[in-house]
Amino acid sequence: ITNGKRCNSDWDCSLAGICTPQGQCQCDPWAEGVDCSYLKFQPVDKNRLGYLDERHTSWGGSIVQSATTGLYHMFISEILCKVDTSNRKRCGLSAWQTHSRIVEATSTEVDGPYKRLKQVLPPEHHNPSVHISPTTGHWHLFTIGGSTGPIERMVSTDEGKTWGNAITISPEQNPGPLLMPDGSTRLFFRGDGMDIPSPTCSDEGISMQVCPSENEPCHPSNGLPIISHTGEDPSVFVDHRGNYHMLFNALPYKCVPKFEQGGHAWSKDGIEWSTPRVGAFDTTIQFTDGSSMKCERRERPQMVLGKDGMPLALISAVTGCPKALGEEESIRKSNPYKGGDDAFTLIQKMGI
Repeated sequence: ITNGKRCNSDWDCSLAGICTPQGQCQCDPWAEGVDCSYLKFQPVDKNRLGYLDERHTSWGGSIVQSATTGLYHMFISEILCKVDTSNRKRCGLSAWQTHSRIVEATSTEVDGPYKRLKQVLPPEHHNPSVHISPTTGHWHLFTIGGSTGPIERMVSTDEGKTWGNAITISPEQNPGPLLMPDGSTRLFFRGDGMDIPSPTCSDEGISMQVCPSENEPCHPSNGLPIISHTGEDPSVFVDHRGNYHMLFNALPYKCVPKFEQGGHAWSKDGIEWSTPRVGAFDTTIQFTDGSSMKCERRERPQMVLGKDGMPLALISAVTGCPKALGEEESIRKSNPYKGGDDAFTLIQKMGI
């Protein structure tokens, strides 16, 4: 819907709110806009940026909360310098295809700050996405084992203290898994060379395949895009009403500029999807002190849900941000971020 028009159903409100008898969308706390298709954020506390390690660039992560301790556990793509010497730190994104590893960090608060614990997977592993099984309570960690795949799954029965062997489940890349109540997994992923409706700026698209169980590979995909827009980095969650939402990078690769690259699509069944909202989130970050910063890219979106099923915070990877991170250069606080192609993993709470 557009300004001045009435909604007829919750679908017109992007399934992120309800259509009132007066024909207006009443958005959930995490959404905003006339049709509730845009993400609503709280300003970021500069002391709680998420994961900004002193030594290593990072490019996105995924979070689960321990049912035992209440701690938030984040699994992060951390990128090593090609030449690992004591005087080289935060070397940027250029080595992500060969020097990316998965590390674990914890925090008492969803938005951090996060304390690095340990390496979970060595290079080359990338694209972590961690989820708790609705049937067993076990933690499932999905990654890619190379720059273009394959997708692997590891399972932990003790909340990440130990992990089983990685099983290759798909030749694809950019895993966006959704663990289902019947024990199966819907694995959303990025495909290349797809037939995307014109006009389009790239041929990357999002498709889906089904994995029957945690011990079996996924059935082959039909290779067709499930949304009518180019995209990558899919992340799918089910909200407190049982509706499906997909967040993704809607302006991949050759699509420039990327300031409005946040995509949001919605579905009642996870099969048939809406036309996506492009620009559902952008690269401008507002801070609690009233300042802001604009980055060149904001990708790898993954939503953290609260215990009530309501979206709690968005994890994303940012790069091309001002070196001072919203501060005037002359009064810049000490931070390890270098600007340029250096990157870090941002966590921003959703609106209240």
